[in-house]
Amino acid sequence: MKRQIARKPDSITGGYTLIEIILAVMVLIVLTSMAASPLMNSWRDTQTGSATEDVRALLAGTRILALDRDETWQFVYEPGGNHYLRVPLSTAPEDTSDEKVNQGKHSDTLPETITFGESGGGTGSSLSSELLSGLAGAGELNGLSWSAPILFYSDGTSSDTKFEIVDEYGNARTILVRDLTGGVTVKEGTNL
Repeated sequence: MKRQIARKPDSITGGYTLIEIILAVMVLIVLTSMAASPLMNSWRDTQTGSATEDVRALLAGTRILALDRDETWQFVYEPGGNHYLRVPLSTAPEDTSDEKVNQGKHSDTLPETITFGESGGGTGSSLSSELLSGLAGAGELNGLSWSAPILFYSDGTSSDTKFEIVDEYGNARTILVRDLTGGVTVKEGTNL
């Protein structure tokens, strides 16, 4: 007689139930959302810091330009907006065609989600088209309302000013310009 060997039933490969998969996905979603908030805050802070550093560098460069050229230069920004620029304080009529005058001019914008604060630097008026000539987008810049100018003099001094750069969530950086030294510093938060 033949002896029959007992066969093991085919075992089902280990799998996961639908409930286990749903629970695992929910745990992943919760963990991702907990990690995303600090990462987004860090990214926004980095973007605001980078924009603020660009403005600080242009301010410091304006001081050096005034020293090198032995003339007064100004920095203005759009309160509540994102445009800023550097131009000489005045342009004599005979200098308008001079390439040297246009070499130091600079205009730029902050990222869309970042703006200059409404207060701090006061408000000014529009700039003359002669001062804006040679800048990209001079027509658009001509129609804007600018802050009171931050002046940088040929002796290294400047206007004593502070103003804010604010992101869309209200996080601010304050830029301070010292009158006696023309030094530019940045502080986090509102210091106006």
